[in-house]
Amino acid sequence: MKSPNMQKHFRKLHEQREEINGELANFQHQKWIRPYEDKWSWGETYYHLYLMIKWFRRISKCYTPLSIPTAILRKHKPYETHSIDAFTKYKEKNKKPMKAPFILVPPKNIRYRVNFDSLIEALDNETKQLERQVSNISDNVAGHIRFLDPIANYPNLIQSIDLLGIHEKHHFLLCKKYYSESTQK
Repeated sequence: MKSPNMQKHFRKLHEQREEINGELANFQHQKWIRPYEDKWSWGETYYHLYLMIKWFRRISKCYTPLSIPTAILRKHKPYETHSIDAFTKYKEKNKKPMKAPFILVPPKNIRYRVNFDSLIEALDNETKQLERQVSNISDNVAGHIRFLDPIANYPNLIQSIDLLGIHEKHHFLLCKKYYSESTQK
């Protein structure tokens, strides 16, 4: 990969997935059972993360090649390599969690249509496809490919990969918290 920063963010993403996959053994029979009526199960959470990376990859597949000429013109200008935690910032500002757009919400009864292990594999495959898709983009170009996401402060491609990891970690921590609370009752 030409971009050390994107490579670092992808590595972090894979490492935190390995860590959480190890912890999922504790929830073997609860993967599709919601900890609370209004909170997603592990399976629904993974499906949401799968949809997130799938849609980001698809948008990037079209948007990135169109943005590269402008990014090349700006490649000598400074750029950020890390993203803000837009989810925590949003919750602090609005006193409520961010709602997922409808295209990222897992369908009802997804548990009957998707095998959990296949879902983990699909998430990893989408991530690998995204990695291949951006592998030939250098940092100084990726740093100037900006996405139209005002909530995340219009992140560049490097920041967007970081944001995918932040987003996954956010959901993993929420799942761990909700499942821990629900089993203690």
